[in-house]
Amino acid sequence: MEGKTPHDLLATAASTWPDAIALRTDSDEWTYAELDYAASEIAGRVPAGERIAFRAELTPATVAAVWGVPRGGGIAVPIDPGLDVTAAAELSASLGATMGWPEHIDQIRSERDPVPDAPALVVATSGSSGASRGVILTFGNIVSAAFASQLHLGSRRGDVWLLAMPLHHVAGLAILWRAAHDGATVHLQRGFAAEPFAAALAGDVVWTSVVPTMLRRLLAARLDAPRLRGMLVGGAHVPSDLLAEALSRGIPALATYGMTETCSQASTVLPGQEAASVGTVGFPLPGVAVAVDAAPGEIGPISISGSTVATGYVDQPSRSGPLQTNDLGYFDAAGRLVIVGRSDEVIISGGENIYPQVVERALCFVAGVSDAVVFGVADDEWGQRVVAVVEGTGIDEDSVLGAVEGIPQYAKPKQLRVVESLPLLPNGKIDRNGAKDAF
Repeated sequence: MEGKTPHDLLATAASTWPDAIALRTDSDEWTYAELDYAASEIAGRVPAGERIAFRAELTPATVAAVWGVPRGGGIAVPIDPGLDVTAAAELSASLGATMGWPEHIDQIRSERDPVPDAPALVVATSGSSGASRGVILTFGNIVSAAFASQLHLGSRRGDVWLLAMPLHHVAGLAILWRAAHDGATVHLQRGFAAEPFAAALAGDVVWTSVVPTMLRRLLAARLDAPRLRGMLVGGAHVPSDLLAEALSRGIPALATYGMTETCSQASTVLPGQEAASVGTVGFPLPGVAVAVDAAPGEIGPISISGSTVATGYVDQPSRSGPLQTNDLGYFDAAGRLVIVGRSDEVIISGGENIYPQVVERALCFVAGVSDAVVFGVADDEWGQRVVAVVEGTGIDEDSVLGAVEGIPQYAKPKQLRVVESLPLLPNGKIDRNGAKDAF
């Protein structure tokens, strides 16, 4: 690996731990040397400067492409493998990418020596609350994120990460970066199903990452994870009752907050502090500055800065300065970050600001309610009125409305619908826009 820079995490891992297991599936294993060779084969066939889109199946071949395309001078654009041909082509075009590999390569190129500011990937945001955007992540962003995560979590060489998160979203990609930084193993599980995932956790898995819906399904299965040191839970609001149940079952669930623009994590509960941190997303990662524009203890807009933060989007001018998120929150007395919702989802009813996530948290404490989505609808008298769609069994609208506690009367839903299951996006997050169809 002579001549490689530390900004190619895979090359560094392969030169340091060539025989360590980088990837494994239920039927195969790849060492770091083997994965690095596969990435180099891809790198030698990438047209310089092109954005190359590919279906991000949870396979070793996709992992090799994630590493190999940037190494060869291209920009990797992993996309949802569930899209049909037309939708995949439309998404690729919107991100300025060529779908699939060129059929003819005139010459084999030498590999690029990555530099920190060079773009490595374009990752589409999840689109859980609106249109998706293509975020440009650099080698420097990726290395900084992996290093900060290692310092925060205390992960180390030889650990095993269980990966079932999509590789076209940053939560899945970040596991690859963390593992390569540490010399850890990634166990690929193609698609999430509770029973196989729980079975894998019963083995030598030390770390994993899930969204709240996945955690709820895991808790419904028989779950025993004797070596697990941390299960990152994020990507959406994490109900406090869900975290409390996980902790009561011996699962070290670590609520985490981040986004595509921050290379996944920005703030995460520290291992060992799970019980004291319920209701928060812990402390910012080393080198990541999280600020709340409000007086201490008061709710305000959140901004994030640091070397993990992306500086641009596809077809938009480069941005500078702190990333102004749409999220609202505050720091508690211990300095832990609490997320209360998004500024574009705040409900204003009768002059009162109502934060949907606070109401959702209260609804989830009602017996029989497993999840909830709260939003505002137009009202001639109040401007907006609070309504909710809840997922649960053995409950009805009146019983839920009568049992909600811990929030002001004006914040309680005026209407409510009970559904067997809330609609989900392909990445497992709740489709908030889809939930509104109940009204």
